[in-house]
Amino acid sequence: MTATNPHFENRERAPYEFGSLLRQLPSSFPADHVMSSDERQMVTAAIKHAFNANYMLMSGIEAIGHLLFSAANSSDFPPSATVLEHLGGLIKHIAVEAQFLQEQREEMQEDIDRDGLRAVHSSLFQKADAKAAPAGSEGAA
Repeated sequence: MTATNPHFENRERAPYEFGSLLRQLPSSFPADHVMSSDERQMVTAAIKHAFNANYMLMSGIEAIGHLLFSAANSSDFPPSATVLEHLGGLIKHIAVEAQFLQEQREEMQEDIDRDGLRAVHSSLFQKADAKAAPAGSEGAA
């Protein structure tokens, strides 16, 4: 794999890029399938995007918590019920999205780890088959 991954673009739009890569990848890889170089790059980029998106979500939640904690010590607190309702909905949505990203990143990491093992086993079997075939056996009748 090259140092640059053509599928790891627009880092500032990690959730969108992650979803876009998921739509391009198969929903699962067959047990005997060895990923192509392009598939591995797509999965690797998706893993990185999921990590980055999750990091931004968690940092944002922490910042909102800090802001709310500071606001609680202000004379203008509490804000209207509508504001609190919208903040609650946002935080709930962010937490659900973060959970989804975490699970998808873990599943894709497992896919790429399994693929690495399949690639090693596949190349070992190919070498073993080449050694097992007797010389000159092709085309003999």
